[in-house]
Amino acid sequence: MLLPPGASQNIDIRVTSPSPATCGNTSDAVLLYTANSATFLDNFYSTAIDQITAVVGAQGYTFQGAAARVFNTQETSTIPLFHLFQNVVIDSFYTTSATERTLALQSGYIVGGTDTFIYPSQICGSIPFYRLYNSGATEHFMTTSDAVRASMLASGAWADQGIVGYVLDANVCA
Repeated sequence: MLLPPGASQNIDIRVTSPSPATCGNTSDAVLLYTANSATFLDNFYSTAIDQITAVVGAQGYTFQGAAARVFNTQETSTIPLFHLFQNVVIDSFYTTSATERTLALQSGYIVGGTDTFIYPSQICGSIPFYRLYNSGATEHFMTTSDAVRASMLASGAWADQGIVGYVLDANVCA
C-alpha cells in the first residue's frame, strides 16, 4: 500500500564478519512472535508474549510461533523496526524506513510502537526479513522463509515489498 506498485524496500546487502563491535550482543536477541487473524486479515508481531496472548485470547488471533530473533533495545548496528497500525482496515504495518513511517502516519495509521530493533544489512549471521502485501485484504506479512515467500507470491494475491531488514534466525540460539 505505501510503496508504489513495483517498488520495493530492498536494502543493499553488505556482508561483514560477525564481531561484538558490529553485532552488538547477540545473546540479547529475543524471539519475535507472530499471530494471525483470519477475521481481521491481520498479522501481528511482538516480542512481548503478553501482547500476543492478549490478541490470541480476546481478539481471536491464532498464534503462529516465532518469526525471528530481534532486539528489544538498540544494539550496535541495529535500527528501529517501526510498528504502525490502521484501525479502520485493521492492518499492522512494519518498516525501518522513516519515509514509509511518515507516509503511513499521513494515511491514517497510528504508532504501534518502536520496541524492536533489527539489522539494516546482512551482518552477524542475519537473514532477510521479507515483507509482502495483499492489496485485496489490506494486509502486510513478514517472513524469513524463502519457501513461504515464494508460495505467497505464486498465489497471485501477494506483492513482494522487498526486504524490511535483517533478523536472526528464530531456530538458532546465540
